[in-house]
Amino acid sequence: MKTLSVLGLLFSAVCAVAAQAAETYPTKTVTIAVPYAPGGSTDYVTRAIARYMGEAYRQPFLVENKPGASGTIAMAYVAKAEPNGYTLLATEMTTTVVPALFSKLTFDPLRDFMPIAQFAEAPYVLVVNPKVPAHNLKELIEYARQNPGKVTFGSGGPGSGPHVAGELLKSVAKIDISHVPYKGSGPALNDLLGGQIDILITAAPTVAGFIESGKLRAIAVASDKRIPMMPSVPSAAESGVPGFKVSNWFGLTAPRGTPVEVQRSLYAKVREMLKNAAMLKNLESAGALPAELGPEDFGKKITAEAQRWSKLLKASGAKLD
Repeated sequence: MKTLSVLGLLFSAVCAVAAQAAETYPTKTVTIAVPYAPGGSTDYVTRAIARYMGEAYRQPFLVENKPGASGTIAMAYVAKAEPNGYTLLATEMTTTVVPALFSKLTFDPLRDFMPIAQFAEAPYVLVVNPKVPAHNLKELIEYARQNPGKVTFGSGGPGSGPHVAGELLKSVAKIDISHVPYKGSGPALNDLLGGQIDILITAAPTVAGFIESGKLRAIAVASDKRIPMMPSVPSAAESGVPGFKVSNWFGLTAPRGTPVEVQRSLYAKVREMLKNAAMLKNLESAGALPAELGPEDFGKKITAEAQRWSKLLKASGAKLD
């Protein structure tokens, strides 16, 4: 009985310390790892949320870029970090893609992270080089069917969002178009502008200026509705291909085992952030729309997305290792 009493007291003490830690979180710099180099949409929105969190908590939130290997370098870094809330991952759709592409990882992309919150989504837009004789999605599909295997789409590499989007288009439209991977979205965009490839499916801000100047032609937004940044570009749904729906989404996760109280605290700040006019403007400038999901629903979404992309990529035969 005396032993049980001691254990009970120890357990109570541990719980009290954990509760106190959560109440004072954070007491030092929090690092948010970004799986890409500076300059992209994920980096941009993460820096915006880091600024907001730093001001809200009155502690520094530092963005650390760890690009490479389809995002798995950053994922591994966070998965192995101490689960105390001071190392977070700027997560997006790639997290749900890599399980289907890598059979040998030192971590589990789905089980080794605790979902905190999703805060935004950015539907992709399909653009073509003006030499492509198609002005809408129906014409593009017909052109691809008349030229099987000859129409090309670029991406920032296997497993990237534009790659997955292209494979989805192939599947739902039942067309044969060829994937041309690059070492980043920049080179893919350069070759699209130069006419070396025909199609790129990517975040709207990446190509908005080139559409306005006439250097690229927007065909459709990969969504069920139009987006504010490109109100004149029809959605895939209204173009007759409702299954062509893909967007990058942005959220935060932490190493599995991070205190629930910390998770709740961060989610509460995300909810407050999405009521902030300046933050909403930052998201809009990145082509993103506010889209809040709490820990439980975000976790369900990650699982569902992983299943969706696994089925698609296995059918396409894509593999990295």
